[in-house]
Amino acid sequence: MAFDRKIVELIAYRSAYICNNPECNTLTIGPSTTDINLKYKLGEAAHIIGEKNGAARNESIDSHSLGDIENAIWLCANCHTLIDKNKGADYPKETLYSWKEAHEEIISGLLRTHKSPLPLLRKQTENFQLAQALADEISSKGVFYIDGVYENYKFVIQSLDELRKFIGRESKKIQLDSELKKIFTALGKISQEVMNENSNDYKALDDYLRVMRRKAGVQLKLLQEKYGCVITGPITTIM
Repeated sequence: MAFDRKIVELIAYRSAYICNNPECNTLTIGPSTTDINLKYKLGEAAHIIGEKNGAARNESIDSHSLGDIENAIWLCANCHTLIDKNKGADYPKETLYSWKEAHEEIISGLLRTHKSPLPLLRKQTENFQLAQALADEISSKGVFYIDGVYENYKFVIQSLDELRKFIGRESKKIQLDSELKKIFTALGKISQEVMNENSNDYKALDDYLRVMRRKAGVQLKLLQEKYGCVITGPITTIM
């Protein structure tokens, strides 16, 4: 038996229409791109404790409890099917309760602090992988954080050239995300500028590196805030 419509609406709202599976977190509603009057809904209110004998995680509880919001979790259609496979052997009720509690906590926190849920959603896209790869590539380049007194001119140019080529190659893989393209482009220009201005005369290299690091720090901050990228280590000193 399906949940009452009011329960479905409430659990969907409490989840911000985002799948509660922390390894998924996909958005479950959206518009049709061809007809303004059409929409998509790919989410479902799933039973934590199965409603029938033989159902996933079935227990002997009263019908009211089975249909109560405490027994509902919002999932995308794929995750709903997944958790009920093998009668729910791989997804016990304790796991689903913890998913639900943690997810609603995140959504409540985002609401209270006026933060965007986009980093949460972007983590499920190929573009996030590209954003994280860019952050990791920059983090591996000492030219962005090592004290200028230890820098070797030739290695600086070589390192920036490697980054420029990386950006040129990986930015072609970005799908329908102009904001991420701008970040890639900005970091490519920052690197290119230092290379161009110091190709023959590197007396002002330290000054250029200081400016480059400040600009790169701004872009890294965007990767962290807008895409949820994990950025650690010495590179955080420029953010």
